[in-house]
Amino acid sequence: MQNKKSFASFLIFFVLLVAVLLKCADLLENKQSRIKYTPFFESETNFDVIFMGTSHTYNSIFPQELWREYGITSYNWGYSNCTIVEDYYILQDVLKYTNPKLIVIDLYGLIEYENYGGYGNGKYRSDRIEQQHVQFDVIPLSLNKIKASQDIFDDYEGNIDFIANFFMYHNRWTELAEQDFNSDVSPEKGGQFLTGLGKNVCFNMIENDERMEIESVCYQYLLKLVDYCSINDIQVLCVYLPYPAEKGQQLVANSMEDLLKDYSNCRYINLLNREILNMTTDIFSDGGHLNYMGGCKVTSWIGQYISENYKINNYLNDSAYAIHWNNDYEDYLNYKIKNICNHDDIYEKLLLTYGTDFEIELSIAKECHVESEDTIISEFIKELVDNVSIVNVEEVYVKDIPCDIYLSIKCVENQEIIDSAGYTYENGVYTYIQ
Repeated sequence: MQNKKSFASFLIFFVLLVAVLLKCADLLENKQSRIKYTPFFESETNFDVIFMGTSHTYNSIFPQELWREYGITSYNWGYSNCTIVEDYYILQDVLKYTNPKLIVIDLYGLIEYENYGGYGNGKYRSDRIEQQHVQFDVIPLSLNKIKASQDIFDDYEGNIDFIANFFMYHNRWTELAEQDFNSDVSPEKGGQFLTGLGKNVCFNMIENDERMEIESVCYQYLLKLVDYCSINDIQVLCVYLPYPAEKGQQLVANSMEDLLKDYSNCRYINLLNREILNMTTDIFSDGGHLNYMGGCKVTSWIGQYISENYKINNYLNDSAYAIHWNNDYEDYLNYKIKNICNHDDIYEKLLLTYGTDFEIELSIAKECHVESEDTIISEFIKELVDNVSIVNVEEVYVKDIPCDIYLSIKCVENQEIIDSAGYTYENGVYTYIQ
């Protein structure tokens, strides 16, 4: 009897210990992967289009905007420094949860990671391991995930972390933040819009016929990905998303058309030479990515191309889809409103109003000549021509304080003013009046 009691006590202790360890592992895990991808795994509808690639995809393609304009259901699996080798394996797990008709993959990074920094196997960026974890942590353990960790990270001594990440996060106690204790997820369906504005951006386009030889491990895995999609009856659209690319990237973009033309299930578009962007208003502050306005333009262009060239459904009038996606869009709209209200910079407020969700009234004092003096503001006004109205007044006040510009932003859906702000303007500098 005593032995039975001892065994029962041990069993209870063991179960409690395992439960505590699992809870600790759950708490200590970096939540960025869950924040980005939980909505994918919990979705009640299918995703007809999956976007893949690096941060250029992550910050340039907005599935919620794609839904709003074209009724396309999609998810963005792009992330910073995610290589095509990683995409090849990730896609195989993604297909366990959805049945896409089209994979859209941006080819930035096709040669970047080859012998990166003089070391590495070319399959991942070895100094950004934490970014690779964002892509893999949320994926349930599977044979494919084990194969991926052994192949991609074959020269990384901690590759076991990609199978059981508790070993990586077990000492993360000092890094715990508020997001570790709540279950909030991103409303952006895998994408992420940026709000800064790059200034004095230069883009010198080369001739379309300039080429280079492409040979990298990522290129070999791109061909494997295209073949894998062909076997699974999935179309592939390879793109080079637009941004102020240097000559080397333009050479890669120009060269890919010839290399992919023989694949019947694959098309390629070089968007670097499509003149989609306004380099004054659409570039993020780092000069190498797009901000929200630029991303919206690219998303709209891609959406139109998909609608015209692929048999992808428009679900806007399909109640089975619309009830879920429209509710999710409401969360996304509120997220945009929150971002507008949280930014004081006049340029950032303006670029976040791009699209059909907002109307802007810009009251400008008579003695202020901002439209003629500030080329950036004048470019924003041109870009927002469909939803901005200019009111020239004698004087402008905010809380009895005189200012030069007063900005009022209205939500089209409910016609409510969601934000307003006043600014003084002098010598090209705007000062926010609280």
